[in-house]
This record gives sequence, structure tokens and C-alpha cells, in this order.
Amino acid sequence: MGSVMQKKITPLMQQYFDIKATYPDTLLFFQVGDFYELFFEDAQIAASFLGIALTSRGMHNDEPIPLCGVPIHAKDHYLHKLIKGGFKVAVCDQLEEATPGKLVRRDVAQVMTPGTITDSQLLDEKSASYLFAFYPGENEWALVFGELLTGQLWATVLPAGSERVIESELSRFFPDELLIPNIKAAKSFVPFFKKQGYFTTIVEGSIEQQGPVLDQWVSNFSEANQKQIAHHDSLRLALFYFYAYLSKTQRDALDQFNQLFLYRSDDFLLLDASTQRNLELTRNSHDGARSFTLFSVMDGAATPMGSRMIKKWIQRPLIKKEAIIQRQQVISLFIADVMQLQMMQQLLSPIGDIERVIGRIVLSRGQLHDYIGLRNCLKILPSIKELLMQYPGIVLLGVIENHIGSFDALHDYLRKAVVEDLSSGNLIKTGFDPELDYMRGLIHSSNEKLLELERKEQQETGINSLKVRFNSVHGYYIEVTNANKDLVPDRYQRRQTLVGKERYTTSELSQLAYDIERAHAQISEREKELFTQVKQMVSQHGTQLRKLAHALAHLDALHGLAKVAYNNGYTRPEFSDARDILIKDGKHPIVEVSSETGFIPNDTQLTDAQSLWIITGPNMGGKSTYLRQVALICVMAQCGSFVPAKHAQLPLLDRIFTRIGAGDNLAAGKSTFLVEMEETASICSQATRNSLVILDEVGRGTSTFDGLAIAQAVIEYLYETVQARCLFATHYHELTQLSTRYPGIAPFYAASKKTENGIVFLYKMIQGVADGSFGVEVAKLAQLPSRVISRSQELLEQLTIKEAIQRAPGDSGHTAAYDRLLKENSALREHIAQLGQKGPINKELDRVSLDDLSPKQAFDLLWKWKERGL
Repeated sequence: MGSVMQKKITPLMQQYFDIKATYPDTLLFFQVGDFYELFFEDAQIAASFLGIALTSRGMHNDEPIPLCGVPIHAKDHYLHKLIKGGFKVAVCDQLEEATPGKLVRRDVAQVMTPGTITDSQLLDEKSASYLFAFYPGENEWALVFGELLTGQLWATVLPAGSERVIESELSRFFPDELLIPNIKAAKSFVPFFKKQGYFTTIVEGSIEQQGPVLDQWVSNFSEANQKQIAHHDSLRLALFYFYAYLSKTQRDALDQFNQLFLYRSDDFLLLDASTQRNLELTRNSHDGARSFTLFSVMDGAATPMGSRMIKKWIQRPLIKKEAIIQRQQVISLFIADVMQLQMMQQLLSPIGDIERVIGRIVLSRGQLHDYIGLRNCLKILPSIKELLMQYPGIVLLGVIENHIGSFDALHDYLRKAVVEDLSSGNLIKTGFDPELDYMRGLIHSSNEKLLELERKEQQETGINSLKVRFNSVHGYYIEVTNANKDLVPDRYQRRQTLVGKERYTTSELSQLAYDIERAHAQISEREKELFTQVKQMVSQHGTQLRKLAHALAHLDALHGLAKVAYNNGYTRPEFSDARDILIKDGKHPIVEVSSETGFIPNDTQLTDAQSLWIITGPNMGGKSTYLRQVALICVMAQCGSFVPAKHAQLPLLDRIFTRIGAGDNLAAGKSTFLVEMEETASICSQATRNSLVILDEVGRGTSTFDGLAIAQAVIEYLYETVQARCLFATHYHELTQLSTRYPGIAPFYAASKKTENGIVFLYKMIQGVADGSFGVEVAKLAQLPSRVISRSQELLEQLTIKEAIQRAPGDSGHTAAYDRLLKENSALREHIAQLGQKGPINKELDRVSLDDLSPKQAFDLLWKWKERGL
């Protein structure tokens, strides 16, 4: 479009072109009166996506100009849809009242992108909103996560080639927008990010030109952080592109990013992306929602900010015992005094989402309701501090109390300045400013004058029904019914004729209306001036207010965990320097709260004597639930939470790995088995002796013997080389024999009972080996057609016979199970007796080297004999 004036372009459209040229990659919401309008391609995109009418207005290059629009009052609704749809929007507001014959000044007030939203109506109140910047250097990669409304930056540096760690970190933070430098090395990662469902933005910038400005921004960080930034080029460049993007879209937010946390991925309990998905920590596997997740169970917070803090703790569990114990201490204290716990709920609940309120205020985006909310929060602080003072010597509560600080003076200022609520239509409270009070007095006296004028006109005209009224279109007027219009004096000037009545004005009323309108305008201007002063006053406390918000969120998170622990009867886990995982009557936290029939608990004793469990048992018998249960209890414990068990003694784990379930990654061209092997390989390479490994059905995605071989090799590697604590669920019953070879491997099974009516699952883990998987019995429970069930039973019997034949006497696989099968099956006895006679089979066996015969070749030989009727 350009900014060059063209023929027949109106001043309004020229203004639009100039502004649009500055924001070419956004949808421009251009305010025209009571509407936000979009033009040209923006209009076509928005109309199609939002489902609103597309029309046209005017011409450009002899073509109609596409146009669509939304009312100002409905702006947020449509912005929410667009931002969630992955669009970037520039909101261009009118900066002055419209004057006939004059072009209204306009400018972009805000650029909204998925990662830079601050409006509470556009944000998920229980999820933090992160903006992510990435820079891949030759030897190291840097990741930066920024949260606009808290001013916090989290950054880490990884060795080049750490794609899986990046995937894990992205899954932890789940950013709303990814910033990718416009360089070849970085852009090559765009498909990798998009396949995982992330919204990416290519960012331009020149470190050579903007380096000094970046260094000035970095100087806001601690000296230790500045040294790390100087030491890592990739980190400096990642921060630069983060800065470059915000300098264009959110300039006022840059100075508010004054907290940088440099971390290593193993500073927290390491949970890779697969583990986070499998355990359904914050998003369920059904629809990605928070229902039926660990977060939904642990979230007992009274405020949205407390909920977000709990979610952060789940995504980043601790590995330092001291920090965990500090959280446990507070939870224990709160649980011990239920009255205090309830009082904490009552004090915190009215505070609401003060963290985001303060964030908007600090960013100069606060509205009147934000300042009312802040004032109400500050009013409650003394009561909260009084409650905390009842717990002297508790380190964590002491830190929280110190960060809450004292805001008596600020509260007193806001109490005097800001109106009580939104209902009055005012900004500033009466009594705060003498000049404003005087103007309001004029309005009040003018209203009295209007009443006096009405009474005077009634008396002078003799029209008792005469009324002085007001509307927004015609202003003040005198209204007379048609029955009395003959009594109207000549000095009345007709304004409007309606059915059954006439409206008039007089010179006296016109003067009074002018005085009132001027007073209202002066009041509005004065209120804006005073409200600006209020904003400036509050902004001086920005740093302290952000500390306050973080402290209150921290306190509410602890309160929320205590509330959940009390309501669900959780116990405080103990941490030992040993590597034993000892859980008495453990329960799956998610299944327990959603179960209507009660949850059957299970014990766990992963020790040096039994460090790896091989778990067999029927499908639907509870194996997978049990596996997740143990992992979730460990995650909860390292969050500082109490756990669903009668007793728990746990180690400080460095990592938890899970390989549960199966699924293709078709977008990446990967089969179920390849995905399974990649995840298993990652576990084998990254797990340590201080890790917990959960594996379910490794090897099932390939042939029986291949799968069995892989599963056994993985078990042996984890047991002998890695030496991690491991739970390994499988349908390969042959693997249980490893317990006779390795003293630390123990067989367990999910107990069940076969009755006349079918199989009954007992949901208990018992040491030993399961009799079978009872797959056909489970199929009955699933109500497969009876014909399918009967055919399955027939085939199962045939396959069982074949297996027994293959393991005939003399074979090293001869077992008591074979003897029992031989005794009970006459058809099998007869078949084996025939094998003892010299015949075609014996002759062929003489020509075959059994030592060189593979299992698959043996099966092929059996089928060939069967087809020949031998």
C-alpha cells in the first residue's frame, strides 16, 4: 500500500495506510467512531475467521475496498477469538473527539499477540502466559521464557543437539508464542516447533546496531546474571531477540522485566515431555483440558494466582530437600489448625487475581477496576500479616511476610482517591480534590436550577404537565403534550415533533445546558488528570507490589495444598538418603477422587533387594494405574505436597521417566514401534541410579520374539548398568524368569479371580507370576459379539497346544505347566504319541539342524506340516 498519497484517497484512508505500513504483519483494528474497522486483506481474513459480514466502502485502484467491523463494546470478544486463533492484532484508537471537517488523530495503543496478552478476559486464569525466545548457537542453544504480567524471565543454556530437552522445557512452560530469529539455523527448527502445536513468530533484528541498547536493558539484572550473559553468546542473542520483539510490540513492558532466573534443566525434577503427557500432570490425554489431571486434584487455591503457582510447582518439582521440607512445614501447620486454615481461605479469596492486577498496573494498562481491586487487597494485608505472625520461626512464612511488606500509606491514598465501586460512573472520590468537588457542586446546583426552571415555566405557562428532560441526542429540552401546545409562548423554540407531544428549548435553558455540559467536560478532564496522578503514585511502588503479588500467590499455593491434603486425608512423606521407595497403602490421586466405588490401595517396596519389579497380569487389572500412581506420588512429594498414602518414605529422585501407552507420530512419519523405541532409548541414555523408570509393554509394537528380546535386554540394561528403581509391566510372562537369575528383580502381578460369571479384578499387586492375561475374559467384559468370543477361545486352545508341542519333553523349556497341560488334554497326548513314530516329519527333522533353526523357521515348518495334513 505504501504511504505515498494517491489520487482519490481520502485523508482517513491515507492515515490508515500510514499506520498499517508500520504493522504489516498484524490485523489492524482501526477505530472509526463506535466501531473498529478492518480493510483490504485484513477484512477478508477477519470476516472469514470470525464469521462476520464482509462488505465494502469506497474505491482503491478502481476496486471496492473490502471492509468488516466490530462494535467497540464487543471488541474483547472478537480479539479473544483472533488471538486464540494465532493472529496478531494491532489496536488503533482515536486519541481525540471527532470534530467536523477535521481528521481525528489515531495511533496504535497496543499490539496483541498470543504471548503478550495482559487482558484478563483473554487469558486462562489458571495458566501462566509465556513468551519464548530461542537461539541455536554452534555449540550451545539458549532458551528464554518471559511472563509479561510478572516481569519474570527464566533462561537456560543447553548443549547443541538437545532437542529432547527443548521439548521437555517447552512442555513445562507451554509458551503461547515462540520467537524465532530470522536466521537459517533458527528457522530450520520451525517445523519441529509447529509439529508440537506451537505458534511461531519470525523476529528481525541486528545485534550490531541494537547491541548497546540491549546492554543497557541487561544492566537491570544482577551482576552474577550479567556475567553469565557475557559468558554465553547464545544466551545474549536469545535475550536480544526477545528484546527486539518487545521493543516493537510492547515497548512499555521492557523495563518491567527486571527478574532473570538462570537455571539448568536438572535444577528441578526432570520430567521429559513424554512423562508429562503420560502422567497427565496438567493436561489430560483426552482433550488437553485440566480436568482429570494431577493439577485438578492438587489445586485447592482460593485465587487464580495461587492456582497458577501450584501449576508451576507441578511442572517444576524440587530436588533440594531443604526447600521441600519448608513447604511441608507450612502445610503441617495449616492442617493442624483447621480454623486458621479456614480463616486463610476467607482472607485470600476476596483478593482475587491481584498478581495480574498489579501486572497491568505496573505496565500502565490498569483500568479503574484494577485500582479498586488493589485498594481492597491492601485493606486485607494487615489481617493476613497478623495471621502469619502466629507462626514464628517458620522460615518460609517469614519470607512471605517480609515480601508482603507495609502498604498502609498507599492504601490510605487509594482509599481517599478512588471511588468505592464502578456503579457511580466516576473515577475519583468526592473529598479528594477541592477543584473537582467545586465542579461537581456546580453540576449539583445546575440540577437544582433545572428543577427551578421547570417549576417557573409551569407557573408562567399554566402547563402543569410541562417537563424539562434530557437525552443524549438532543440534550436538554422542554416537553409539552399536544393538548397544551396552544399555551406555549412565542419565546419557545421548537426542537422536535413527536406523536402526541412537542419538544422546545429557550435561551435560558440553552445557556443552562451549555454551563452543565461545560462543567461535565471540565469534570471529565479533571478526573483524567487526577487518575493519571493516581497511576503515577501507584507505579512508584511497582517493584514492591510485584513482590507482594508473588508472596500472596506463594501463600495461597501453600494454603491450597494444605486444604487438599486435609480434605483427602493425605500424609506427609518422609525423605531418606537411601534410594528406597516405600509406600504403604498408596492411591492414585486422580482416580481416587473421581472413583464412586472407592479406590483399592497398594503397597510399594522398591529397595536394593527388589529394585526392579516385573509386573504381569490381566488387561484392565490395574497395572497401568498402579505404575502412574507410584510416579505421581513421587511427583507430589517433591512438589512439597502431602501424598495419598498411609505412609511414604521416598528418595530425592533426579528424574522420572515413563513409557506408557502407544501412539503413532504420523506427522513425523514415525510408527508406533519407532516412537516406542525412541522413548525407550532416551530413557536408557538419560536415566541414572537416582531415577525412577516406569515402563509399560515395551516391545509390543513388533513381532513376539523381537519384542521379547528387546524387553529383556532393556530390563537387563536398566538393572545392571543404570541401576535405577524400575517398574516394568509386561505381557511377556517369560520375563518373570529373570527373577531367578538376578537377585534384585522381583515378579509381581495384578491379582484377579476367575468365577462362573467371568473374571473379577482385585486391583492388588501381589508378588509372584500371573496365570495368564485373561484376554478373552476381558473381551467378554467389553461385550464383544459372542461369535467372536467363542472363536477366540477356540484359537487360544489351538495356540496353547502348538506352544506345548514346541516345548516337548527333552526341550530345556519343559515345565510343570507342560505336564499339567498334557494330562488334561487327550488330543494333545494323542498328537505327541504320533510324533514318536517314524514318519515324514521324522525324516524331515533328520535333515534339519535344530541348533541353527530360528523360532520363525520352526513356526513355518509347523505350518507347512499342518497344510500337508501331517
